[in-house]
Amino acid sequence: MNSKEVASVLLKILDEKKAEEIVEFDLSDCEAKPSDVCIVASGTSSRHAQSVADYLYRFLKTEKLHPHIEGSAKSGWVMLEAAGVEVHLFKPELREYYNLEELLKSGQTPNSRDGELASAK
Repeated sequence: MNSKEVASVLLKILDEKKAEEIVEFDLSDCEAKPSDVCIVASGTSSRHAQSVADYLYRFLKTEKLHPHIEGSAKSGWVMLEAAGVEVHLFKPELREYYNLEELLKSGQTPNSRDGELASAK
């Protein structure tokens, strides 16, 4: 499966598992892209977000896509990455605080050297 196909399946799973406010970003044209596709969604609770993340992880592992997972739902954020697709699951209040969607829409990425934003394009 290519990244677009993986993203399509993950979007369907997120919808079936009742994740909220699911947004997909195509990053394939960005120079400083961490992945080809980024999906951002919210869980209704920490337990719900962890359950969704665990399901996605098992699916990706079953498909032999070598998933990587960061964070935990207890912290309010979980990120899974596999096959050029990132999925970020947030508790709603942390999603609003970090505002990842606005950063992705702007085509900007954090520049770790000076704390400013550097263009991703």
